[in-house]
Amino acid sequence: MHGGSSPAVKAAAARRLEVAAVEADVRAVIASEGLEGVTNPLEALAKLATESLAMKTALAARVNALQEITTTSKLGVEGLKAEVALYERALDRTAKFLDLLAKSGFEERRLRLDEQTAGMFVTVMRNVLARLDLTPAQQALVGTVVPDELRALDV
Repeated sequence: MHGGSSPAVKAAAARRLEVAAVEADVRAVIASEGLEGVTNPLEALAKLATESLAMKTALAARVNALQEITTTSKLGVEGLKAEVALYERALDRTAKFLDLLAKSGFEERRLRLDEQTAGMFVTVMRNVLARLDLTPAQQALVGTVVPDELRALDV
């Protein structure tokens, strides 16, 4: 036997078809969530990391559902099932995305932005309350009512 008739070539072709089927299934699940254009590259990278984590989780479920992680082709060639190989790739890809995010200082930037937003909110609240000309009793309530309402948001 030679070329396209060899067991190894046939096994590789069957494996490519199996991998393509699994990838199509997982992509269909992820694609149903919808995507937007890139306006913030770091936010887009974070979304890619999230999508990669979702794919890893979906593939992990498929791997966990397998009775065996290896398969033997009709030609007697043994190999890992497509789900296992895809899961391993998803692990590597997810690790790379998370490493990029960590190196970019993404969380520190997000924290600074959250702190700036909170600072603006406090300034606006102070200005609004000052303009309302509240009585001393109402002013005293602000210190308890505002924190209570913020906690009630549960964000």
